[in-house]
Parts: sequence; C-alpha cells; structure tokens
Amino acid sequence: MSDQTEMDQAEPLEGARWSVGVLASGVENTRAVGGGTAASVAAAWAAATAVVVQAVGVWGRAEYRLMVAGVPVMVIPGLTVEGGVDVEDVHTGLVELAALTTHRPAAHR
Repeated sequence: MSDQTEMDQAEPLEGARWSVGVLASGVENTRAVGGGTAASVAAAWAAATAVVVQAVGVWGRAEYRLMVAGVPVMVIPGLTVEGGVDVEDVHTGLVELAALTTHRPAAHR
C-alpha cells in the first residue's frame, strides 16, 4: 500500500479515491453523499470539498466524514454570528488541509 498523501498535487495518480458521508442527527450509520476517483490527490480534495460544502447546504450542522487518498477526516461545521452554518469556514479549512496533505514535506538539512 502506498502513501499517496505525500504526492505532489500536480502529479497524476492511477486514481486518488475520495468519499464523503454524513452522520445525521439521530442515526447510527454514515450516509454516503458522494465519492469517486480523481486524477490526482489535489483533484480528489477539490471534489470532496465541493461535495461537503454542498452537503452542508442540505444536511446543515452535522458530522461529515471524508476519506481522501487514504486520509480520513471528520468535519463538524461551526456556526456564524447569525447562527447559520459556516460554510465558508468549512471550505477554507478543507482547502488548507488539502494543501498540507498534497505537498511533499521539505527535506531536512
């Protein structure tokens, strides 16, 4: 099994798998809301992030579970000052996390 999390974001893979699920209030099992295979880890993160942002609009403040190129992530969106679900913060956080997992670590000197 290879560690695809350290791949350069522009480097194509034989398919970086991703999936998104939601654990809605009052249920025991995660419900799949999206998934697929992308050409690169960066593309997989972009697809998963788009699905989470869209799912937040449908499911609201719930527990979202992602798997991107073997990296498991759990997201529970925060609230805005007005009391709405903070979709922008979810998007920003996932984009930042994607950047951390798709760039090779700097070489130690």
